[in-house]
Amino acid sequence: MKAIRLVFALVSILLISSCSDYFEIDRPPQAPWSTVEEFERAPIGAYTALFSGDEWNLAWVHERFIKTNMGDDVGFADELDKGFYRETKQANQWTELAFIQLYKAIATTNNALEFVDSKAGNPYPDALPTDIQNNVYRIVGELYFVRAYAYFLLQTTFGHAYVPGGDNTTLDIPMPIRYAKSADEARNPKIGSTQEVYDLIVRDLKKAKALLPEKFDASKHHPSYQVRANRVAAAGMLMRAYMQKGSYDSALQECNYIIDQNSSEYDLSEDPIVAFSQNSAEGRGKEVIFYVPFFDANLTVPNHLSVINQTWAAKPTEWVQNFMDFTLVKKINWMTDPKTDTALNIEAKQDKRFTQLMTVRYPVNKRLPGQAYDLKERVTMKDFTTIINNKYYRSATVMNTNVPLIRLAEVYLTRSVLRFRASDKVGAASDLDEVRKRAWNASVAGAAYTPISSAAITEEMINDERIIEMFNEGDRINYLRALKVPIPKGERGAGTDPYMSESFVWAIPALEINFNDGI
Repeated sequence: MKAIRLVFALVSILLISSCSDYFEIDRPPQAPWSTVEEFERAPIGAYTALFSGDEWNLAWVHERFIKTNMGDDVGFADELDKGFYRETKQANQWTELAFIQLYKAIATTNNALEFVDSKAGNPYPDALPTDIQNNVYRIVGELYFVRAYAYFLLQTTFGHAYVPGGDNTTLDIPMPIRYAKSADEARNPKIGSTQEVYDLIVRDLKKAKALLPEKFDASKHHPSYQVRANRVAAAGMLMRAYMQKGSYDSALQECNYIIDQNSSEYDLSEDPIVAFSQNSAEGRGKEVIFYVPFFDANLTVPNHLSVINQTWAAKPTEWVQNFMDFTLVKKINWMTDPKTDTALNIEAKQDKRFTQLMTVRYPVNKRLPGQAYDLKERVTMKDFTTIINNKYYRSATVMNTNVPLIRLAEVYLTRSVLRFRASDKVGAASDLDEVRKRAWNASVAGAAYTPISSAAITEEMINDERIIEMFNEGDRINYLRALKVPIPKGERGAGTDPYMSESFVWAIPALEINFNDGI
């Protein structure tokens, strides 16, 4: 870790002192942050490290497309090495770039949190009590949120799955919680076990939830806070962390808080496309709890969402590499046989997620007028009818479209499966209905939505609905590992992998191994 950690100080200074126009503060900070206004730079730098980057290098994007392509719900163009997306301890440039960028975010938060600790938790004793409450405490909460988010991405990518009641002492990833003060300290960070990393994630998120406000208030908060994490976002990440640990009762409590106590800020009243077509700070969409504010052109760089999306730069992309698995398409009855015909069933046409967030790419010799694409054809997509994700870049400003990271639909589906497993089938059906009826197009179906009966609901039904709802959002592998169930291989072949398999543990970058004395 020597090389990486030794540059963290410079990286953090750059991140803290640079930001997009939307986040801009008129006067640059002193060393380190002499006023509450200047302390606002700390979370700005942390978010920038976590969600931005240089051209084609965004850590969370790399994590999303890697996780997406590990799932059993996607098929691949024949020219791709399918094993590349699920191999024991394999490394590639995208996981390595994500690793480095995420530790930059952690270094930035550690630096700022140490600053607070050095002042006995009160760095601005002369500030107004309201400013301390509304801004200083809120900023500290944001720092804990970003650090937990970064560690969550690292652990679920490079770490082992948590085994409830298991040993969980396998050493997984470096776990610095303070800023390295020397080369020797940088070379020898604590290596966190599976248990220790998840304990840190939960601890940080609990602090974040306690410190963050429920929502942005222009009369109290800095304008830049409008697009950043609030208490509900912290609860969303706590829900995910508890799910990974198999702490289902705690995860259910977070679901209940988000759904039942959100002051009517979030609901599923809008069409699915609304969440994915916003390009301003104000227009997040009613279901979006947390998002990357790509509306700011200075925050956006070319990114690899184009590899898992139908469009890029307002036209069909030649880079798209995956599509909805043929077996899945048949299972949900969107098509009877995509390998032999092009007919779409009513189940697809009446689902707004299909009509609004996906695209059909027809075989070259079976395309209808107006359906030809001016792009390089990939082998599988040339020969068969394929259903392709089209969630990203959907606003008029294309790349400057915000990307949801936590949505209310995910929370409803999580609560549905947790209720089902707790034998609350009535509650499970009710939550599943909330998601299904939002997607129901009565004008196509010719009838109003019919609720699911508690007698008919199954866990498989909930899981299948989640595949559709969260398709190509990097959710599938995390979800199945959280449920502690065998994970199908999908296009890779027959059989399953255990959820704790090394197949889901990506290799620590060689550079880190070479310079980190603890690995």
